[in-house]
Amino acid sequence: MIEKSKITKFLSYFGAAKSVALICHMNPDGDTLGSALSLRLALIDINKTADVFCDDETPERLKFLPTVDVVNNPAHIGKYDLAIAVDCSDADRFTVSGKYYKGAKTTLTVDHHKTNRNFSDYTLCNPSASATAEIVFEILRVLGEEYKKDFINKDIATLLFSAIVGDSGGFSFDNTSSETFNIASELLPYGADNHDIVYKMIKRQAENRYKLKARAMNNTSFYDDGKIGIMTFYKKDFIETDTNANNTEGIINELIDVDGVKIAFAISEVGEKYYKISIRTKAPIDASRIANVFGGGGHNRAAGLRLSGFYEDVIDKILKSARDEL
Repeated sequence: MIEKSKITKFLSYFGAAKSVALICHMNPDGDTLGSALSLRLALIDINKTADVFCDDETPERLKFLPTVDVVNNPAHIGKYDLAIAVDCSDADRFTVSGKYYKGAKTTLTVDHHKTNRNFSDYTLCNPSASATAEIVFEILRVLGEEYKKDFINKDIATLLFSAIVGDSGGFSFDNTSSETFNIASELLPYGADNHDIVYKMIKRQAENRYKLKARAMNNTSFYDDGKIGIMTFYKKDFIETDTNANNTEGIINELIDVDGVKIAFAISEVGEKYYKISIRTKAPIDASRIANVFGGGGHNRAAGLRLSGFYEDVIDKILKSARDEL
């Protein structure tokens, strides 16, 4: 948990702000969207104009999230008094929507990445939280004490519960703590549908994603006696299955779950000689240390980065970094 005094300071910036921009990271997941949309609803409830922005479109599987249709549909015109980067470890996690952040009078960040670069005027970060949504839950509780009302309703409960489910792997990752379960249990009475959310966040998939996953598994290689696994999503795979890099989320977990694999990489060809790379690890190997070598970041067991170059050179680079960790 975060010290209440730090949350109070974070909330102190809300007072003078009439307009607030909430910035999600590129390739949005349930945590950045769920957390930002929850904050938006609370801000509107205290008579602020609040808008949510993201560089990329909402993935199809996340379109069930309440109020998600407001993303990139602002109610405010012009510069914002306050901008909040949500679930962003650094300013490189947003580019197009960065204009709203840079143009704001004051900037804040709420995040749970241990690689957070403290790039805002004030940052509220708790790396031990399974999701940024855990921190947002605490924020709303303290805000409720200040206004003497409960800001959590069914929509916010659904948003926060979905965010936690997504970032904790349905409560299966080792970032799941007793606090994670406590918060999740407090959200259920508001109407968050546990079974429906877990199905939509973790299990449900379209036929084309299933076909993409099958290709990725076929495009998997193992190294160093099976300790390192690399799966690749080629551009042709996306084209032929009518998918994109957003559809790869979670597929890497199939690889890290293989017995003996200590480090798993998922490489997505997203441009000409340009690759998005996700990393998953088993304890005690730190995924963020591998990502940091290339300017990426993340968590102990999950991290990401981007690399340019010939595919074979990219493989050589990530293999060397993985072997250094092993």
